[in-house]
Amino acid sequence: MSGTYYAEAARQVPIIAHVDVLVVGGGPSGIAAAVAAARSGAKTFLVEESGGFGGMWTQGLVTTLAGYNSWLQPDRVRVVDGIGGEWLRRATAAGGATDHDGWVISSDPEVMKLVADELLEEAGVDFLLHVLATYPIVEGDVVKGCLIETREGREAILAAATVDATGNGDIIARSGQDWVKGQTLQPMTMPMYVGPVRTLPGIDPNAPAHVRVGPEPSDLDDQGLIDSQLSRYDVPIDRQAMRAARERGELPVFGGPWWGGMDKETVWVNAVRIVGDATDNRDLTRAEVQGRRDARSLFEYFRDNVPGFAAARLQQTSPTIGIRETRRLLGVTTLTGADVRGGARQEDSIAIGAWPIDVHPTGEAAGAHVMFVPAPFGIPYRALVPANTDGLLATGRCISADREALGSIRVGATCTATGQAAGVAAALSARHSLAPRAIDPHELRRSLREQGALVDVEDLQEPRAQSRAQ
Repeated sequence: MSGTYYAEAARQVPIIAHVDVLVVGGGPSGIAAAVAAARSGAKTFLVEESGGFGGMWTQGLVTTLAGYNSWLQPDRVRVVDGIGGEWLRRATAAGGATDHDGWVISSDPEVMKLVADELLEEAGVDFLLHVLATYPIVEGDVVKGCLIETREGREAILAAATVDATGNGDIIARSGQDWVKGQTLQPMTMPMYVGPVRTLPGIDPNAPAHVRVGPEPSDLDDQGLIDSQLSRYDVPIDRQAMRAARERGELPVFGGPWWGGMDKETVWVNAVRIVGDATDNRDLTRAEVQGRRDARSLFEYFRDNVPGFAAARLQQTSPTIGIRETRRLLGVTTLTGADVRGGARQEDSIAIGAWPIDVHPTGEAAGAHVMFVPAPFGIPYRALVPANTDGLLATGRCISADREALGSIRVGATCTATGQAAGVAAALSARHSLAPRAIDPHELRRSLREQGALVDVEDLQEPRAQSRAQ
């Protein structure tokens, strides 16, 4: 032992599974990847470090499901289906979501978790919670699985193909040099539930909210920015007065605030805004502590200044802080902001995005921020494939995208779409004994469509035409 390093003794690590596909991370993209792989006939294993599935949708308390619908009038077309659509429909049938054409869709995290469990079990996915995937098993430039830490100690899972659905690109970063992290990262957030609140009577909190934008892609104007904060019309607030309080030093930096929640008297609030690096454990710890403190401060402002909040209490903050940006893959190709702005068609498109270029500021600005609302655009399979490393695919917010494009593709519904693509691609890779970069994109796209996914912007032409006809 030296003063700087501890030399760990070599040991035999037990292998607990040999599988076709290993998915690391059980958020929206990881659930979709695991279910898609298993439905494609692959023996599939999923590991998740928390105690429940759903990632930011559940553990991060992000109850407003973003990315299902285009914002542009008059169509507001649905751009994500497949496993993500099935998850939403099943949650809605169980009373845990509201399926409509609004710019966001409200959900109940407890129902979303239960549906995730059901999807995995019905597909035959083997899975473990409370498992930290530490290091990929790499031979040459090929990932062969991962080392994991469980209550039993260090173990290994060997896989023909591995999907990094961690959001933070943990497996990508430890597999080689195919990743990047910006010097500036979007701020983290800590959503909260506040109640009981006396909201405006006669207004349904679950009614679809729309942004007045379109039909052409554009930056949001002042009215659009106001609309983009109003997912509930029954909770009034003077946002100008709130910004003035921030300028007087009475409040921490905040975003929005954005309201949500399915219950009339319980309001979900997304307002906390904390700059930091979630891949730095000490900085992440600081952000968690600061997030709870800032949430309390913002709640006290609402209680004292917003009509109907006088009797409310802070009921819950998110079990884990919400993370918008960390590492990104360096892929065979990189989706760019120009692709998003131009509604790019991709010859190997495997998913469709439509969320705005939504890059939260890192400075002292409070409230809403400028966003560009695009037409639906294709996301290429090549953006899921590392430039050099084999046996590995990325999904969710750590795919290969520049910072502007990341601002659009990082939201949950879009993550289910890229996750489903990664899962099917991993299954095809295992079935054909091919590196993920070598699989036939036409077979991938065909298989995704067979699973109900919307793969290419062309898939939207018929519903868009029907919408106009109506």
